Amino acid sequence: MKQSKRRQLGKKITGNAKKFGLLLGLFALIIIVIMGGRLFQIAGVKTVNNHNLTAATRMTFMQKSTVPATRGQILSSNGSVLADNSTVYDMYAVLDKKQKVNGKADYVTDPKKAAEEIAPIIGADQNDLYSLLSSNKLQVELGAKAKNLSVDQYNQIKKLNLSGIKFTAQPARYYPNNRMASHIIGLTNSVSNNVGQKTLNGVLGIEDYKNTALRGKDGLTTTLGSDVQTSKKNQVKNGSNVTLTINEKLQATLENRMDVLFAGTKAKSASAFVMEAKTGKIVAATQRPNFDPNTQDGLSDAWENLLNQGAFEPGSTMKTITLAAAIQEKKWQPNATYKSGTLDINGQKVTDAFGNNAGMLTYRQAFERSSNVGFAKIEQSLGAKTWKSYINRFHFLKKTGIELPNEQSGSMSFEQPIDQANTSYGQAIRTTPAQMLQAYSAFANKGTMIKPYLVEKTTNPTTGKTISTGKTTEVGKPVSASTAKEVLSNMEGVVNADDGTAKQYSLSDVGYQVAAKTGTAQVAENGKYLDGLTNAIHSVMALVPGDNPKYIMYIVVRQPQVFPDANIQITLNNVFRPVMLQALNDNDATVKSATKTVEMPDVRGKSIEDAEKTLTDLGMKVVTVGSKGKITAQTIKGGQSAVKGQLVLLSASGTVTVPDMSGWTKSEVLSWGNLAGVKITLSGSGYVEKQSVKTGSDVSGHKNITVTFKEKD
Repeated sequence: MKQSKRRQLGKKITGNAKKFGLLLGLFALIIIVIMGGRLFQIAGVKTVNNHNLTAATRMTFMQKSTVPATRGQILSSNGSVLADNSTVYDMYAVLDKKQKVNGKADYVTDPKKAAEEIAPIIGADQNDLYSLLSSNKLQVELGAKAKNLSVDQYNQIKKLNLSGIKFTAQPARYYPNNRMASHIIGLTNSVSNNVGQKTLNGVLGIEDYKNTALRGKDGLTTTLGSDVQTSKKNQVKNGSNVTLTINEKLQATLENRMDVLFAGTKAKSASAFVMEAKTGKIVAATQRPNFDPNTQDGLSDAWENLLNQGAFEPGSTMKTITLAAAIQEKKWQPNATYKSGTLDINGQKVTDAFGNNAGMLTYRQAFERSSNVGFAKIEQSLGAKTWKSYINRFHFLKKTGIELPNEQSGSMSFEQPIDQANTSYGQAIRTTPAQMLQAYSAFANKGTMIKPYLVEKTTNPTTGKTISTGKTTEVGKPVSASTAKEVLSNMEGVVNADDGTAKQYSLSDVGYQVAAKTGTAQVAENGKYLDGLTNAIHSVMALVPGDNPKYIMYIVVRQPQVFPDANIQITLNNVFRPVMLQALNDNDATVKSATKTVEMPDVRGKSIEDAEKTLTDLGMKVVTVGSKGKITAQTIKGGQSAVKGQLVLLSASGTVTVPDMSGWTKSEVLSWGNLAGVKITLSGSGYVEKQSVKTGSDVSGHKNITVTFKEKD
């Protein structure tokens, strides 16, 4: 009975299991059919929830990479490259003894040898290098001297085949002319883009101002296997080339002359600018101290661009603006007289630099002799409101818009009558050279003021097609044509008059009339004006030719500590004369100079005899520092323009003897002394009359040579 029940129960369980198995199999079949259908659908249309599976699969194997744009070049107006692209290298050392390549050591195996051979190439201390290379670290950087190595340094070190010495490369900027126009051209630094690649970014000068155009636009490529794709939208766009208005040859002459001036005066700063009067093009510009953009040497001392920054009190060059206002307002009475020396204004005094001994002067003499009292009285006759309106009409206290970053607008104190008087002769008002050049352009252009500019054009680096061009821009007409003409006539008087403050700038001997105005301004510190000529800003503004100016030149020297000439204006003229003559002779001036310019040949590598003959035949004055071997250097470089009769110093080896310096200028004597390594003591002014050491003497026996100067009759 019990067995029969057990058999019935077993049959029942078996039957249920079969039913469950059938149901489970049926369910699984349904799932398989559904999934198969879905897979068939996916395989057919290749889409899930509106997502394309083909594209998603491709993206898994795709790589996107940034293609960095090539930075554009900066060029001179002559087409010479002023800024180009290069590569620099940072060096490091692997010290981990486990590092091997193909069984050979890939670490520094001989620290002493490596230090000895690398140190002279990078200018590092050998002991410091050895200390780093023999440390217990796995990898070390080798100090500041091992960063930003040039291609030449990199190649020299690579040739040594030193194991474990490694390099990382990064883009860099190369400036072929080193310090030339460094504040105008500017500087770049290296930054990382959005994918960590190193790229260049402008931080000073044109490099900064035109950074967007120069930088271009990085491209983007997409790679799938061996297939590289770039959409039109993502194509790399290389940076534009920027051509400046700077004339490289004229710039080189200006740089050489400013080197002598700055070394001779030991000034706190100095600057000089040449502008085409009719167009506003800045054709030469420099300042001291300057810096080398390749090494950044001197950058910490010269961060400010003196053309459009560092506003200063211009001194008596502002008197020309006051004169123009007086002529325009019919308040100019050139033959009327006044008592010079001192003027009391509400208990405060205006004084003349030449003291109280000049007595009664005409107002014409006030301009020619640069009388502060005379121009304070002119300001009083104009009235503060009218005078201030002319300050605004000449666009002082307003940025010029020149193509340089961080331009300053200047400032002025004008509340009190003494301040209003002070501004008439260039104190209590701060201006920039860019503003001064712009203001004086009104006198060269019949009353129309021209904006100074630096960028000639930007071009496509591939096609050469011009993208944009600089242009002459009229920014106002502060005075009439007749006023401008009369101002120029009075400026000519400052040069032509026997007691004119700018008589040193005369070019009458070579057929040009110069219109000029000099300036001397006290330097203010902590709210007080400092005393003495060593605490003054000395300047000159000159327009040539005077009757129809082609060029405007502005030279400024701040706080010279040494006066190599009897008058600071003689020192400034040693810059003005050769630069202006070169500019005029290169550009077919209306009045042609009898003096001719020549293009200097490169005589390096020639014998002393051949080099001297080559330059003498060109009409140059030649002195060689040395007595044997080949010429190794020349003070006026090959390809540079020079004026006939200019002194050219050549360097060679062997004994250095003292030349006959008769008739030399002070700048020529100082240049020779610097090259020969001899200290020069100067006495008097004008041209060399005698020297303490005889011609032909060996300089090795003379540490100091005294040279006496005398003005020509």
